[in-house]
Amino acid sequence: MKKVSTLFFLLFLFNASHAQMEVGYNTTDIGAEFQYYKDGKFIGLHLATNAKLHHSFHATIGYYIAGDPTASFYYNQNNGGLGAGLGYRYYILLRPHGFFIGAKADLFTYKVNLKTQTLMIDGPYTSMIFIPSLQTGYMILINDMLFITPTASFGYKMNLQSEMSLDEKKAVGLFGVSFGLKF
Repeated sequence: MKKVSTLFFLLFLFNASHAQMEVGYNTTDIGAEFQYYKDGKFIGLHLATNAKLHHSFHATIGYYIAGDPTASFYYNQNNGGLGAGLGYRYYILLRPHGFFIGAKADLFTYKVNLKTQTLMIDGPYTSMIFIPSLQTGYMILINDMLFITPTASFGYKMNLQSEMSLDEKKAVGLFGVSFGLKF
């Protein structure tokens, strides 16, 4: 009887100590996101699922506003369309907040009414832009519920479908901020 109770006690201590080694917790982030780069802006809904340790996967969907009406090569009116993105973040801290690095891919589709200054080309054009990029940022966590996340990304803009010869492939810097709630 003494051996059984000692074995039971040791088993209980082992299980209790093993449960104490579990760190982190799964969370879900829901919020708004804004991205800016020289050729456009994106406003959308941000959804992320965070694993217990270090990892996070996120998705965005929203509205993409193409171009800059002050650009020297065209006048742009009534431009915009659907935008979506997927990404992965690796947080340096155990829990999903603080400094992170990651990768993401954004896909933007839009229709633009274009009038150029140099060529007599105008009319509605459709375009689809794909931007894979590397991302870094810092998630500021407020009371374990609210977050604000400024980000900086460096990627390569590719036009998958474009009727505009003015669209070009090039390296781009993207800057963004997201904010919302953690559950």
